[in-house]
Amino acid sequence: MSAFQRKLDILQFVPSAPRKVSSRQIFENLQNCGHHNIDMRTVQRDLVSLENIGLFGLDVDKRSKPYGWFINANFKKLNLSLMDGNTALAFKVLEQSGATLPNSTLKEMQPYFTKASQVLQQDSDSLLTNWLRSVADSQVSQPLIPPEIDAASFERLKSAIFFKKQISADIKRIFSGGNEMVWKHYDRVNPMGLVKQDGRQLFVCTFGSLHKRRYALPLQFIRNVTVTDEDCQQEFGELESVQTLSANNKEDIELKLLVKNNSLFLLHGYRLSNDQVITQSIQADKSLLTATVKDTNKLRAFLRGLGDNIEVIAPQKLRQYFVELSERLYFAYQEKAVQNNQMFTD
Repeated sequence: MSAFQRKLDILQFVPSAPRKVSSRQIFENLQNCGHHNIDMRTVQRDLVSLENIGLFGLDVDKRSKPYGWFINANFKKLNLSLMDGNTALAFKVLEQSGATLPNSTLKEMQPYFTKASQVLQQDSDSLLTNWLRSVADSQVSQPLIPPEIDAASFERLKSAIFFKKQISADIKRIFSGGNEMVWKHYDRVNPMGLVKQDGRQLFVCTFGSLHKRRYALPLQFIRNVTVTDEDCQQEFGELESVQTLSANNKEDIELKLLVKNNSLFLLHGYRLSNDQVITQSIQADKSLLTATVKDTNKLRAFLRGLGDNIEVIAPQKLRQYFVELSERLYFAYQEKAVQNNQMFTD
């Protein structure tokens, strides 16, 4: 394993004061988790290096041997004893949605999450506690049971993103002309970020220093991740972020839809874009909707979900997509109906 990964693992084995741990204990823990080709002197140098950086609260008690390493109790930035109900509610909401936070942040925030639970439990009938029970983020689409993700790889991906380090990993891919997915090992992978999309966790990355295309890979397609000592060779521009990744490479289209007046989409007042305009069509029971949007897979999935409540008028390319889709669905169900009739008449 790399020196960078070794130092990350060292920090995982150092307790907060007043507890302490010796360099010998850290060395043994490292060997037990896969760092076999190291010696005591290497661990001691790493500890001194991490202490000198000064960002992790690492400290050492040299009053007696063996020296005891610990995370300074004063390293915490907030006073837990002063946490009020509103702050506790904010921390509780953050805990529920914080899976994509960096590992170091989650570790630092854990005492606050614990304190927040204690504060809210002290008065289970309070308005703040009732708010926590009364507000939820519900998924509109069909809920799916997520696939199993390699937890160790996920933690290392977050570390690589945070410290802007390249990784090596096994990645599951399907190649042009192929009809099955295969695992392939990659070195020099540049982590760009994590995207949570409709309940799915996606890892955004590039490969090497010359290949500019960005890939969004499901986390279950990544395993055996190693964080290297090499810095990322590519990164986002000054005004760019992973949040705009999926739409940036799609063209703008002038969308025109015929929408039934009693469709929930219209009745609920949602908008596809800021320039959306709705006017009455020549058909009494339908309205004409126009909007400038990106022609993305998500847009097409949304329009498919509206079923016969809409008809795509323009652009012609998008209309043709729905014409061909309707034909495929019609023939698929017609063929199935014929097969069922034959089965019952035989």
